[in-house]
Amino acid sequence: MVEFLRRLSEGDKLWGTVDVSPANRSMWRRVRLTVYPPGTTSAERRALHFAHTWPIGGAILGLVLMATVGSAWPPVLVSVAIVALYLAGFWFGARLTRPLRNRIRSLSVVSVYVRGELEEYGDAALLRDTAASFEQLDARRRAGELDPIHYEAQWAAIYDTLPSGKAVVRA
Repeated sequence: MVEFLRRLSEGDKLWGTVDVSPANRSMWRRVRLTVYPPGTTSAERRALHFAHTWPIGGAILGLVLMATVGSAWPPVLVSVAIVALYLAGFWFGARLTRPLRNRIRSLSVVSVYVRGELEEYGDAALLRDTAASFEQLDARRRAGELDPIHYEAQWAAIYDTLPSGKAVVRA
């Protein structure tokens, strides 16, 4: 139960996120690996998770508010309140994560079908290797093979292999 609550409030992974946008009609897909700096605390992970999930969570909250108070309040007031709440969520998430954002490392790879062949833009090999390394690290942590100190040391070693700065997409 504790692990379930941690995942709900902090996300699936202690070290960051993997976001995959599905292929659409134009047959392209984006995979983004985001790695938090080693030493990121639970409170910082909760703040990052909030900022990461707010666009969808805030929209759902706005719809729920619209359905519950929409008939009791004037429509203009409901609309203004929901938009203000939604924008406040973005501001709050940005404020909470400001100290961490410059230290987060990200890799993005875009896959596109061109004339029937798959072309990848970005460092796909590094992204796959890094994701596999983190999966192995998480499996060893769940199996009890790593204590928190060794887990974080290996997390730091993987983090150091990534380019610093914002998302990297190379042709």
